[in-house]
Amino acid sequence: MKFRRIEFILATAIFIFILIVLYSTGAPHESKRALASWMAYSTVIYGTVLVFIQWISPAFFIKRKVDTGIALTLLLFFAAWMGLAACLWIQGYHSYRGNDFQHYLTHGQALGVTALVFLLIFAYEGIKRLVRYVQAKNNGLASRIFQESLIVLGVGLLILLPLLSVDRDLSALWLVSIPYAYLLFALNTYWLTPFSEKRHDDLGKYLLMAIPVSFVAFIPFGALFLGVTKSDGLVFFIIWFAITLVILPLSHYIYQRQKERIAQLVNLKMELGQASANLSFLRSQINPHFLFNILNTLYGTALQEHAERTASGIQKLGDMMRFMLHENNQDRILLAREIEYLRNYIDLQLLRTATSKGIIVECDIADALESTYIAPMLLIPFVENAFKHGISLREKSWINVSLYESEGKVYFDVHNSIHRKPEADPERGHPGVGLENVKQRLAMLYPGKYDLVIRETTQEYFVHLTIVC
Repeated sequence: MKFRRIEFILATAIFIFILIVLYSTGAPHESKRALASWMAYSTVIYGTVLVFIQWISPAFFIKRKVDTGIALTLLLFFAAWMGLAACLWIQGYHSYRGNDFQHYLTHGQALGVTALVFLLIFAYEGIKRLVRYVQAKNNGLASRIFQESLIVLGVGLLILLPLLSVDRDLSALWLVSIPYAYLLFALNTYWLTPFSEKRHDDLGKYLLMAIPVSFVAFIPFGALFLGVTKSDGLVFFIIWFAITLVILPLSHYIYQRQKERIAQLVNLKMELGQASANLSFLRSQINPHFLFNILNTLYGTALQEHAERTASGIQKLGDMMRFMLHENNQDRILLAREIEYLRNYIDLQLLRTATSKGIIVECDIADALESTYIAPMLLIPFVENAFKHGISLREKSWINVSLYESEGKVYFDVHNSIHRKPEADPERGHPGVGLENVKQRLAMLYPGKYDLVIRETTQEYFVHLTIVC
């Protein structure tokens, strides 16, 4: 859930709680007019806080539209000031009953409360910025505790203001409970629970350690509350027991969830590293295989002639080697670059087969859009396999290659004849690693986004590949 949505839900929940408290405590003692004015008072504060933190700050200050943000903040300030003055005017506040609206607008209470509201809003926004800054700089335990403390402080400041207008004892309870609750949470999450797990303590031993620690930590907060509210000692123990009863199980649950998430992240990191290593190994297997085939082709061409065909072949070889050195190690490349490599490979193979009339090679490779990307070296193994097993210089042979792109999908077909190797050929039992590698890469890089169909008869070999790019 986004943090802005959490802010909205939290602010709305606090607002509704305050309205309920105002109605339940004020209905028997105050007139309907006074009660309505107090509820309107709280509504103005709620609306002011919400407009600033949900709209003005993220839409203007964070996006560095400072001039517009300042102008809107001033307008909001005056709107809140007038709204609070109107609430006091409706109520006819104490000795000023009967005065006109202008008196309440210029009276110090409305202006002072408005200024206090904006001071707390600015403090809260500053704390949020500080949390983000610390989070970006350091992710250690001390930094994490500091961030959480700032968040607790910021939320506590926003909630404190409406509580001050409801009841002094309730606001004092809030001031005491929130710091103690976070202190107990931090102690239990980052020290008590890990220490107990390290020693393999059972629940009894854990409670023998956690309860005394929680009581000692509460003493200064409880003493402060008793001093402010003049309450008796029983209240001290009730507050300590209630907060401890909630925080200890909650912090233990959060600790276990964090521990599970960390374990999942570690496992995912290990799996990702293994997959990356496997992918690099597969690529390293493919590259030398192609280089040897091309060098053999150029060697055969050089024996036949020493003119343009050899020069053209060497140029294409240079283009292919640059491709493998600079682009083959990338995760994705333009489909147009893969097609260029594919065409160079086929042209080099045609140098070897051009003088053989019984060999037919047909290519229908369409140009690709510049915005389409694909993993490198996915298509060439199928063409390489077709030339390796589908071409014979003594028998009739054919290869058909088709490639086109439509609606974000790449359609690739290779259809070739098959010429079985003699029984004595040492390569007969070793079909090569190219096709197996490309199958593994497809499974890793395009899970659920590809369709590979391979059919083979005694005389023909057919491959159809569809990839969603």
